[in-house]
Formats: sequence, C-alpha cells, structure tokens
Amino acid sequence: MFSRTTQPPEYTALALHAEDEPLTKDVDRDSDLPAQSGSDDFPPVQPQSQLLPKLVLYASLALALLSTVNVLLLPTTLHQYLSYPFSEQELKDLPFPDQRLGLDRAAAAIPPPQVYYRAWPDRIVRVSRKLKNAVYGDGVQVYVTVEDSTIMRFPVPEQGNACAVSWIPPPTYSGRNNDLTTKGDISEVEVWSVLPSPSSTNPYPGEGEIEYENISYSTLPRGELLGVLDLTQGPNSTTQEFACPRDGEALVVEFMCQRVACHVSFMQIEMEPKFGMS
Repeated sequence: MFSRTTQPPEYTALALHAEDEPLTKDVDRDSDLPAQSGSDDFPPVQPQSQLLPKLVLYASLALALLSTVNVLLLPTTLHQYLSYPFSEQELKDLPFPDQRLGLDRAAAAIPPPQVYYRAWPDRIVRVSRKLKNAVYGDGVQVYVTVEDSTIMRFPVPEQGNACAVSWIPPPTYSGRNNDLTTKGDISEVEVWSVLPSPSSTNPYPGEGEIEYENISYSTLPRGELLGVLDLTQGPNSTTQEFACPRDGEALVVEFMCQRVACHVSFMQIEMEPKFGMS
C-alpha cells in the first residue's frame, strides 16, 4: 500500500540571461529583430542634402559634354553653310529680307546739307560824305574811303533765310590784281543796311524802292550795322549771318570805312576770275 501525501509546490526562479539581464529584456530585443532583419532587404534612405551635390555634378558633366560636342560639330556646320548660301528667293522668304535694315531711315535722320547761294551786286552807287549832295549814279566803280562809301544791291532768293556779306580778293597770280587799289588800314570795313524811305505807294520803311540814279549821301536812308569785313584775310572774309529781307526782296547795304587813311577802290565787273563783294 502506498500512502499518499500532498506537498506544496516549490517556486522556481526564472533563469537569467548570459549578460545577467532578465529574460524580459531578451523579449524586448527580440521584438526589434524583425526590423533589423528587414533592413537587409531595403537600402538605408539617405538625406536630401546629400543627394543635391551629386545632381549638380551630374548636370555639370552633361552640360560640358554637350558643349564639347557642339564645338566639335561647329566647323562642319559652318562649312556646309558657306558651301550652300541662301538664294534670292530664300532671302525674300525671310522675315527681314533686306540686309540693310534701317538704312532707309538714315536719310531722314540726317539733316539736309546747307545750300549757299552766292549773288553778285546788280546795283553799285558811290556816295560822298564830303560832298553830301553829290550824285554819282549807278555804275561799276567801288570806292570806299573815310569820306566815301559805296551802296550795293544784292538779289536774294525767295527761300533764303540767313544772309551774309563776303569779300573775295583776286587770285594771287591773276592779272586782276592790278584792278585793286588798297591803302592804309583795311581790316575793318563796316557793312550797314540801307532801308528805303517810305513813299506814297509804300508807307512802311524798308518797302520802298531806292532811286539809285539820284541818291546822295544826304538822302541815304541808313539802317543798322550788319557786320565788319577784314579785307586783308584770305581766301575770303565773311560777316556773321543775319536775317534776309522778307518776301525775296533785295538786300541793300552800304560799305564804309572808319579807319584813318583807309582806301579801297576797284572795278567790280562780272568777268573771270571774279572778285569783290558778294
């Protein structure tokens, strides 16, 4: 017979890990194993800041390669272009077939050249300050001294706006040098305007007609000083520009000399070579 006795169960402690850690720690470690084992199948993700320099490097290399290819192909392309120039029809088909684009508007931008009209006197009259009532009449004698002056009338074109009086001396080796007589200081020959006196038909000053056959120093209607001529200058001497008479009227001026012992005399005849006042 066997007697049956009941003993209380004994408590058995859990075995510790090799590193003296509780087993529960191993359980926690084991929970991470699937993630670590999975990391062998997928590469680690790199940050974007590390990828950007590589992309810039690859783009630079590609651009350098493309530029090299274009440079290598440039001689061949230029040779083909020069070997086959554009035809006239192909040039006309271009958006701007005129190779001188814009030159057609250059003429409008450039101001027209100045055109000078030279006129010689058609009336020459001498008057005397000493003999104020003496009448010499119209002729070709030019006589300018301290006591004498000369009146000249110059035709003016209708389109003339600015006028000037000039002195043209005879050529150096010309026979007409003997026609000119000068004495004293002739560096300041004054040019004065002459305004016709009012008349019954022309009541406004400057619009009448001068009677050149009867004019004298006492009846001379003098205007204003227009300029000064230096007869010693060459190849010519010209006054400053001034306003021309309106409506194509003739320009009438008086030449006088204020210098002591000033004397200029010559015959202004229309023959070559021309010289005198113009």
